[in-house]
Amino acid sequence: MTPAGRRAELVARAAAVTAPPADAAEPVRGPGADDPEPRVPRTRPVRVTVELSPMEHKALRGWCAQTSADLDLPVVAGAEVFRALLLLMHSDPEVAEQVRAELARTGGSRRRR
Repeated sequence: MTPAGRRAELVARAAAVTAPPADAAEPVRGPGADDPEPRVPRTRPVRVTVELSPMEHKALRGWCAQTSADLDLPVVAGAEVFRALLLLMHSDPEVAEQVRAELARTGGSRRRR
């Protein structure tokens, strides 16, 4: 498959995973069955922040630059890399297991305590 075809496939798969469900137009009931006010499901994007060390950031930027050259794209954004990884973890059990193994190896969290 050509790089452009692979990219188109990833974009299509990402759209399918992130598309709202068919019944998303219907309000979602709150936690109690007797809630008088129906709640509408969230449709706006959710912002996620990832703190990277300077070396991790440099590695990500380098990988994105090399990938954009390999795929003949003007730019590959770091956020798109994370979206593609999320899609792959969701759709490929082997990739998901590799991520789980890495989380087990590193302790699962680098959050500041």
